[in-house]
Amino acid sequence: MPTLESQPPLCYNFNMSVFASLGIVILSMLIMSSLQIVPGIFALFSHYALGKHSRQKASILGLFFILGTEITCACLFLSSYYLVNILFLGERRPENSFIVWFAFGITIALSICCFFFYYRKNSTATFLSRNCAKALYHHAKTASRPTDAFVLGALSNVCELLFTLPLYLITSIEIMEMHTEYIADNLLTVLYILVPTFPLLSIYHKYHTHHNLADYLRARVKDKSFNRFILGFSYLTIAILILFFRAI
Repeated sequence: MPTLESQPPLCYNFNMSVFASLGIVILSMLIMSSLQIVPGIFALFSHYALGKHSRQKASILGLFFILGTEITCACLFLSSYYLVNILFLGERRPENSFIVWFAFGITIALSICCFFFYYRKNSTATFLSRNCAKALYHHAKTASRPTDAFVLGALSNVCELLFTLPLYLITSIEIMEMHTEYIADNLLTVLYILVPTFPLLSIYHKYHTHHNLADYLRARVKDKSFNRFILGFSYLTIAILILFFRAI
């Protein structure tokens, strides 16, 4: 029969499991809001839209770009969430050491990539191939219809799947886990889906309050080292939480 002395450690482990899961979700949101490809394309797109069209039309095009990004995020996350639920059939958590080590290895690899390879050397250009970057630049420059803006926003989001898809899957598992502990998983899901649009809304606001592309590029240069640190450190912390607290 368990003694009174045996209860606190059990309670401690329970709380740490929940806090580890919540920490992973919050860090994933931080990463999603710190990635630079989609904001960079949106800044270019908004610059050219304001130069070619009226402020009202440029505003509408910007909103369609954001909508394309948002719908892509929602589809990717909800697909990951339902896939995880199907694979684990509503189990409290997938108690599988292979999954833990695989998730740990992926997040460590992504942390290293963010520290050393996310940005090109001596530049704020990202890891995208030059052909892909040129194609996105061309579409950002020539998009002139709401459908063009919507598709550009959706495709821009796909370009960072290397960094976001593992997060969608890991976060889905954590939210599924916290659902069994009666935490507001629906609120976390909605917030997680909305977070990638926050940088875009910030750029949208700045462009419509007399800021321009030069201001954005100066801020990007200034924040490059900080963003790289945030991305790498966040992935590393997620890896540590996964390994030491078996959050997955």
